[in-house]
Amino acid sequence: MLSYTLMQRAKIIAAPGSVSQIAEVLKDAGYGKPFVVFDQGVKACGIADKVLDVLRANGIGFVEYSDVVPDPPCTVVEAAADLCKSSGCDCVIAIGGGSSIDTAKGVTVLRFNPGKILDYADPASNMVYSPGLISIPTTAGTGSELSNGIIITNPETQVKVPIVGDKAMSEYIILDPELTLGMPPGLTMMTGLDVFSHAMEAYTTVLSGPMSDIICEKVMQDVVEYLPRVVKDGSDIESRQRMLDCASLGGWMLFNCCAHVGHSLAHVIGAKFHIPHGAACAYACPATIEYIATAVPEKMRKVGTILGAEFDGTETPEEIGRKAAAAYVAFRDGLNIKPLSDFGISKEDAVALAKDITTECFAPLTPRKVTEEDAKMLLEKIFS
Repeated sequence: MLSYTLMQRAKIIAAPGSVSQIAEVLKDAGYGKPFVVFDQGVKACGIADKVLDVLRANGIGFVEYSDVVPDPPCTVVEAAADLCKSSGCDCVIAIGGGSSIDTAKGVTVLRFNPGKILDYADPASNMVYSPGLISIPTTAGTGSELSNGIIITNPETQVKVPIVGDKAMSEYIILDPELTLGMPPGLTMMTGLDVFSHAMEAYTTVLSGPMSDIICEKVMQDVVEYLPRVVKDGSDIESRQRMLDCASLGGWMLFNCCAHVGHSLAHVIGAKFHIPHGAACAYACPATIEYIATAVPEKMRKVGTILGAEFDGTETPEEIGRKAAAAYVAFRDGLNIKPLSDFGISKEDAVALAKDITTECFAPLTPRKVTEEDAKMLLEKIFS
């Protein structure tokens, strides 16, 4: 069976001030009327206008959609898609973080495919190729601009539903660090920790390989080096660019290798207890590291070394896991993430979600089989 090792088709511009090239990107792509998707926060701080002003200056007509909300529900995506189609737009520009980009991906799917967006959560849905997405991320975290995932919330169940959107990925991406300068330290920290989780999990899924390993190792190294710098000094444009690039490469690795139980934990507890995704990943990461160390000890030794742990070569896989996990906790807590206890969640309520962890789509890609008992153990560690 034919299996490609590494795939990536997006055209990317990565440089300070590069958002000024959006009109040229549209011309290069042959698009003339974009549907521009963003949230009210991006509008209020003036970031959206940096894009819209370039479009106006070049005489490009567009339609705005600014009703994006966190963890976008299917109803928002479908309303946006209806407006896009009725307005005669021929492409979609996403400005913002993961919620805006996921909404724009959903709109892109529904431009070319019938029905409702959650219909495409079924891998057998026969989604057709859906071009025309231009992504401009304003946070350095989800990597949604270069991943194939679309995370949509079912408002009836309050469950985050992952959709594999291989056929609706970004055609063009602009990575302009100047658009991230306004991110406060807390958001910078949480989104950056999400990047580390993407790289660490992609590095250790059953789908990982030698080429993706090289990229994942470098992304982890750069996050450890540059995230503390940019949390301390948000005006550090070099670190902003580096984290933005790492976020996209982390999203690319999700496309090629996916994630595993760390993200299963984050998705389930995040949706249930309304924990921001990057923070949920950060809380789940130490237990995840310990859990998978027995299956991939040498990779966990590498992760631990990147995080600053020291090994003498005599450690058992369990000891490697504990050292790597401790090094991660030191790195995470050094960024001043608030304690999980601040959310007021009981261990009993968390452990009750064990079965949901095992049925979450990423869990089967863990290098160890995740049983319900294993999930209970992981949740107990996280919430102890």
